Amino acid sequence: MKKINNILIVNNEPINLALLDLSLKELNNINIISAFDSYQALEYLKKKSIDLIIVDLSMPELGGLDFLSILKRDKPIKYIPVIVITSETEERYKALEIGAEDFLSKPLDVVELKFKVTNLLRLKKFNDLLKYFNERLEEEVTNKEKELKKFVQIEQELLLAREIQQRLIPKSYPESNQLDIYGSCVSASEVGGDYLDVFQTDSKEYTVFIIADVSGHGFASALISMQFRSLARIELMKGSDDFGAEVERVNTVFSNDNRDGNMFITALFLRFHHKTSTIESVNAGHYDPLGEPQLIHTEETKGLPIGVMPDTPYGVVWSPFISGNALFLYTDGIIECENIHGEMYGNKIVGLYECIQPFRAKKQIEFILEAFHEFIYEQNDDVTILAIKAI
Repeated sequence: MKKINNILIVNNEPINLALLDLSLKELNNINIISAFDSYQALEYLKKKSIDLIIVDLSMPELGGLDFLSILKRDKPIKYIPVIVITSETEERYKALEIGAEDFLSKPLDVVELKFKVTNLLRLKKFNDLLKYFNERLEEEVTNKEKELKKFVQIEQELLLAREIQQRLIPKSYPESNQLDIYGSCVSASEVGGDYLDVFQTDSKEYTVFIIADVSGHGFASALISMQFRSLARIELMKGSDDFGAEVERVNTVFSNDNRDGNMFITALFLRFHHKTSTIESVNAGHYDPLGEPQLIHTEETKGLPIGVMPDTPYGVVWSPFISGNALFLYTDGIIECENIHGEMYGNKIVGLYECIQPFRAKKQIEFILEAFHEFIYEQNDDVTILAIKAI
């Protein structure tokens, strides 16, 4: 259905109104609205949608030029095209200067009238479309600006979270003439859910090693890993005789805070006893370490991931850890990342580690990361690794 164009004719002479009305009736989709003076016309403009105005400048009281000036100052209606009717050349120029789109001379030429009305209605249709698209464009730009500001804010928060998280990852390791330690934690995004920690207990009797992987990765996982770090340090710093019971208490506190069960943590806990040169291992749903001695957890000793169920017992595996022994701890990111052909790095880490065990811990980590990044296409998960050697 075609749009009906409303044409407002402003003229104080009834015969002129009738003539204009009769002349325009032949045009299609036209609705004529007549006003006998400028004030009446302004009232119509408040109530109706007008597509074209034809105004005689020879109006009493509020003259045609003043009426035109009011129109072109009012933003909602300033874009309505206006044809002025006048017999005065000077008035014609003033009207065009004020903003009239066209003029008709007296006496009226009906053919010229129809031609100009038709052209200006087309112009109005084009202007309406242009106005619509400009409004949509402004709206889209405004929305994009809001999204960009939100994105920038999120980016700033992620950078802050990454900075905090990176501060929590060990930059140095407890000094010991018995151990050589080095690790790395590389997030797949700005912040990740992997966690690595090495610290001595309050009594200095033990060195504790923790490597963990929070389900998922990103901002939420990073927050959980920070919370887990605090819990683990508070409990394991005590250095009690029962290492498994300490891990059980960490799990119980975390599980009670995680009652909806939407996040869990696989973790491997090791503890080196400096006086006896022995190492203990507690596995909470994680990978056993590579190397010698083999700290393999059976079904009886391997516990559930942290956060799944409170009051869960954890078994302990232990072994002498003497000069020449070496262990390698890792998260699943290093074995599950793929190359360009979709092949996972997988067990390649086992063969590589067997070859590099004689090297110092830092060199082992450098070799492994270099080989890993040469193989994969893109890192899509957090990668955390830790090398421990007995000197």
